[in-house]
Amino acid sequence: MASGNPKKPATILVVDDEEVIVDLLLNILQREGYQMHCARSGRQAVEIAMKVSPDLIIMDILMPDLDGYGATELIKQNSSLKDVPVIFLTGRSAEEDGGKAFATGATTFIRKPFKNQQIKDLVNLTFMSLAT
Repeated sequence: MASGNPKKPATILVVDDEEVIVDLLLNILQREGYQMHCARSGRQAVEIAMKVSPDLIIMDILMPDLDGYGATELIKQNSSLKDVPVIFLTGRSAEEDGGKAFATGATTFIRKPFKNQQIKDLVNLTFMSLAT
């Protein structure tokens, strides 16, 4: 895992206002051995990220209080979090996003609906690229 301490599992923050999506991601990734935290809003994501310093953030874009773009911008303003990879989770296409995900600091994004294996592969690939 990506964590500096080989005994400590990498920490992932999952952010989505849809409870079913959060529960699904927690279920998939906890089985992979990751330490998980979740937030149900963009504002809550910023607060939790500041407290737990996750190794990776999986962030929904469309949320009611503060969208994923705004939350990511706020998180990336913190010098200790600026290099944390963010995977946007969205129902939007690349054309609809218009590159805004990458402009706000996303590493990549995955479209909803997704397959469990897609999430596992993308998370593992993200951590592998951080280790090199």
